Amino acid sequence: TGIVAAPASKKILQYAGINDCFTSSSGASATLGNFAKATFYALSCLYGYLTPDMWKETRFTKQPFQEFTDDLSSAKQIKNRGAADKYS
Repeated sequence: TGIVAAPASKKILQYAGINDCFTSSSGASATLGNFAKATFYALSCLYGYLTPDMWKETRFTKQPFQEFTDDLSSAKQIKNRGAADKYS
């Protein structure tokens, strides 16, 4: 059915990625700023309850010791580079 809302809250909901929503307000909603703040607050409360199917996929990278373990474990001879190695 899409988003059924006032124009201000409809824009906020669209920016948040909501595709299907029905909104209603009770009381005075004449002040546009307060109405937009209330919509934003409702979204922030809603996104506190993300279910695992809404989580983004996490790509784990290897730590440097895991990634370069072959290089670190090999017993290669380090060549003497001259005077610079004496002081480093």
